[in-house]
Amino acid sequence: MDQAGLNPVFDLPIVTRNQGKLREISEILKLFRIRAFSAYHLTNFDEVNENGDTYAENALLKARQGYVHTGGLCAGEDSGLEVDELDGAPGLFSARFGEKFAFVGDNNTLLLSLLEGVPPERRSARFRAAVALAWEGGEKLFEGVCEGWIRETPRGEGGFGYDPVFIFPLFEKTFAELDVSVKNTYSHRAVAFRSAGEFILKNLLKGSVRP
Repeated sequence: MDQAGLNPVFDLPIVTRNQGKLREISEILKLFRIRAFSAYHLTNFDEVNENGDTYAENALLKARQGYVHTGGLCAGEDSGLEVDELDGAPGLFSARFGEKFAFVGDNNTLLLSLLEGVPPERRSARFRAAVALAWEGGEKLFEGVCEGWIRETPRGEGGFGYDPVFIFPLFEKTFAELDVSVKNTYSHRAVAFRSAGEFILKNLLKGSVRP
């Protein structure tokens, strides 16, 4: 679907203040002629308490709050990095990983210190994302996973979060080294939001989802 050059036909508020995520989501949804922007630009409301037990629960909490405060279709997203050697950590606490260890500094530094001396074959990891939509009378969930492994040192200047230490095996590069268009083709977030974009366009045509 080559629609990136066409004007957007639909606006989708995303419940996030994370500018890195918002940039990626915007680029992904351009292909569906959907304009993504922060729901906080429409109305001011408190940060959503992400106290769910899964990414999906947290994404739904955000989408529901977005719908309540904007009165229209909203999307929420939650994602994290799961490292097998660390029993799935940082997982749901990916953004707040340092708080669990009272660690002052970059989350990547903490992660690499916990994996110090662990050989490459035991550094498998994955990014996982859940995207939720909430609108009048309905909710829908979408998920995406991207498998890889963790480098011993950061590499690359792009992306955000754990991107400099996460190797994507297909290109043997970190997410921070990949061109943004490549990352937004293969990432966990791209998989989930592409499914969401397809759902929105298909169901808008049927009139079952309204902004």
